[in-house]
Amino acid sequence: MSVPLFLWGRSVSLILLLFVPGSPQVSVIVDREVNAKLGSDTKLSCKVKTPDIISQVTWQRKLSPNNENFLTYSKGEEPMHLTPFGQRVKFLGNGDLGGSILIPNVTLADQGTYLCIFTTFPGGTKEGEIHLSIWVEPSVEVQLNPVLSGPNPVIIAECVAFASKPAANISWDTYGLPHSSTETPVQHSNGTVSVRSQLWMVPSPGLNGHQATCLVSLPEQMYEKLIHMNITNIQYAPQAVHIKVIQRDPLYIECGADGNPPVTYTWSRGNRSITDDEAQVTDNTLYFPRRNRDNNGLYVCEATNSIGRNSTSVYLYKYSDAVPRGSYGAYIAAIVIQSFIILGMVVYFIRREGMFNCRCIEGQNPPEERDESRSLQVTACPANSEDNRNIMGPTGS
Repeated sequence: MSVPLFLWGRSVSLILLLFVPGSPQVSVIVDREVNAKLGSDTKLSCKVKTPDIISQVTWQRKLSPNNENFLTYSKGEEPMHLTPFGQRVKFLGNGDLGGSILIPNVTLADQGTYLCIFTTFPGGTKEGEIHLSIWVEPSVEVQLNPVLSGPNPVIIAECVAFASKPAANISWDTYGLPHSSTETPVQHSNGTVSVRSQLWMVPSPGLNGHQATCLVSLPEQMYEKLIHMNITNIQYAPQAVHIKVIQRDPLYIECGADGNPPVTYTWSRGNRSITDDEAQVTDNTLYFPRRNRDNNGLYVCEATNSIGRNSTSVYLYKYSDAVPRGSYGAYIAAIVIQSFIILGMVVYFIRREGMFNCRCIEGQNPPEERDESRSLQVTACPANSEDNRNIMGPTGS
C-alpha cells in the first residue's frame, strides 16, 4: 500500500521536529563578592559554561538610571573600550569561554556592581553579577599626652585609625592592669571612617614605664596591626630620694630619686652651698678628693623637677688618716674614749631636747654605718625633718 506524497512529507517534518534538540543550558560563572585593597590591581573573574557559539562578551557597570557599557569583545577582534573608565580596563579573556578583566590601581570610585554578559548562539545572552568592594588600610597613630599622677582614671593614651574603609576595630591590652576605653568614629565624605580610641587608667607613678598595646583590625581579617608602647607620660614630683656611698677611698656619695619629668639635683652643706675646697659637685654626686676633718657635717641633696621637689640628707663624720707610729693599743684606747665622749653628748642632747630622733630612710645607708678600715661614718636622715635641725645645732658644719 503506498502513502500519498503529501502525507509522507508531513511525516518527515514531524520526525525532524521530534529530533531537533532543545536549547543548551548557558551558565556564567563569576566571583559574586570581590574585596580589593585601595590602589591594588584587581581581577574580576568571569567565564561561561556552554556548548553554544560565543559571539560577544560585554561588560557593564550598574548605574542609575541606566547601566553603562564600558567594554565589548568579539572573537577575532580587538576589545572596544567605550568609556574613560573602560580605557583603564584590560581584557583578559580569549573570546571562547573566558571573559575576565583587570582593573589596575583601583580607586574608591571603582566600587560598585559589574555585569559580565555573554551573547551565544543559539542560546542568547546570559549574565553574571559581581559586587566590587574597596577597602582602605588605615593610618595608625598612638598619642601620649602628659598627665599628672592622681587617684582617679584619666585618658592615658589615644590610638587613632585614620580614614579606613570599613571602620576599624580598636582594642587595648594592658597586660593585667585594669583599664577601660571609649571609641569615637568620624565619617568622611569619601566613605572612609576615622576611629579614635581613648585608654583610661589610674595615673599612678608605678604605671610609668609599663607597656600597653593597641590592636587595630578590619573585618574579615583584611588588616591587623599591633602598636606597642611604653607609658612614659605620667608626671609626678621626685620621690624615694636616697643617698648612697659609691666609693670610700676617695669618697664618692651619690643621690638618686624617682621622678618624671627627669630630676635635677642640688647639694648643700647644712644651710649653705658647698665650696670647691670642701667637695666637688657633679650633678647628683659629691666627691671628696682629700681626707679632711673639716668635711664633717650634714649634707643635703634636693631633687627637683617641674612638678615639685623632695630632699634627703646624710651626716658625714670622717676620722683623720694620721695613724700614730707608737702603740696601737694607745690609739685604740683613744678611739674608745672619744666614742664614749660622743655617746655622752648624744645622750645629753636627747635628754635636753626630748625630740631627737633621726631615723634612716628605708633603702638608704644604715644610720650608723662605720667602716673601721676607712675610718668613715655616714648617717642618712630626711633633710627637712626636725631631727636634722637638732643635729645641725650641736655639730655645726
